[in-house]
Amino acid sequence: MTETFVVLEGTAGVGKSTLLAALAEELRDRGESVTTAPEFADAEVGQYLARTLADYGHERHRERALTLLADTLASLSYQAETMIQPALAQGDTALSERWLDTVPVYNAPHVAEREGVAMAETLAEFRAAMPVEPDLTVLLTVDDATRRERQQRHRPELLDDGSVPDRYAERQQRYRDLLAGREDVLIYENNGEISTAVADIAAEIQR
Repeated sequence: MTETFVVLEGTAGVGKSTLLAALAEELRDRGESVTTAPEFADAEVGQYLARTLADYGHERHRERALTLLADTLASLSYQAETMIQPALAQGDTALSERWLDTVPVYNAPHVAEREGVAMAETLAEFRAAMPVEPDLTVLLTVDDATRRERQQRHRPELLDDGSVPDRYAERQQRYRDLLAGREDVLIYENNGEISTAVADIAAEIQR
């Protein structure tokens, strides 16, 4: 298989991190060379973003909407230049948890609400400047019961906020609207066993 860049997108609780690791292992077992990029860049810019998201609540995220948007773009561009582009250049399959499609779903709406500025044109220009573009974006979705069960096991703090279910549904719909009609997108209902999801998505990658 030639070099391929695959992104796993979706809201919290859909299984991105678990599937990223399992999919990488499966592809390596099939003889592929695989590079994985986590959600946050392994650099100061990514660690700042991770700390900010972990340490502050939803209202503080709104207060820092523009900073978080800019830092997310910086983190992704750092990964593009230091991880994804070099991996593709040597013929690897590159797998990433989240990419630019997360920004109009999570970050841009807060900027629009707080500053009154729509970021669509800016984000389009940023995308055009990126040195890499995904060959396949997999949008993972789950039903609400599955999401809550996974969050209870892995991120129970998210269930303490009563607004989470509404935000989940709203963000999932934003993803669907954003990605609708794109030929490079697979929408995958990730309610079942991880082994099934890995086999199904690996088959799409290796077409």
